[in-house]
Amino acid sequence: MAWADVPAHQWLLLGCAVLILLLIPEIRNLLPALSGCLSRSRGNLEVEHSLSVARTRDQSARLLAIPFLLMADRYGLYSPSLVPGIGEPWLRLAVLFGALMAYFALRRILHVVLLSIPVLRLNSESRSAITRGIYNYFICNVLIMLLSISVLYVFKAGDATVRWVLWAEMAAFWLLAIVRESQILHVFCSTLVTFLYLCGLELLPAGALIVSGFLL
Repeated sequence: MAWADVPAHQWLLLGCAVLILLLIPEIRNLLPALSGCLSRSRGNLEVEHSLSVARTRDQSARLLAIPFLLMADRYGLYSPSLVPGIGEPWLRLAVLFGALMAYFALRRILHVVLLSIPVLRLNSESRSAITRGIYNYFICNVLIMLLSISVLYVFKAGDATVRWVLWAEMAAFWLLAIVRESQILHVFCSTLVTFLYLCGLELLPAGALIVSGFLL
């Protein structure tokens, strides 16, 4: 049975469509701030400077995790060997949700530990931008992924093509997030220290997620 023909998936897609429609006003209000984050590192600081914008960003990122997980399940973006063997759709999504939460939990722990080292003298705004700035790019990434899937569906692209396009987009936004993060860090420390911090703050949790996809 095709993925879209599974009743559970149909209900999830319907709920996801309703969720996206409800999020449109918030996302529309966020777009100016998010566009600033794409073009310069200062945009991340400006988002954290406004409590209302940061709160809306956090809420939107949490809710957009739902369509992100559905896309990951549909196109096998994260597919360790145990996932295809799970017949129940809810359990597969639970595994994907657990992997996503484990990534962000590890990332959060590393940020708390490493950013507390005295060698860095970050102000609270810069610390928040480094820790939570990735949510800005996650929102942009999910929106672009949804748009790409729509366009590729019109052109009847195969699943493998869609998968590689989505992987490329995820990599591009993740790298952009790292670049902006490095630009903020570089204000407070040298290039070498910035690189070492990024290895611990971003490369380690991302590497753990990728490796788990091969080992599980």
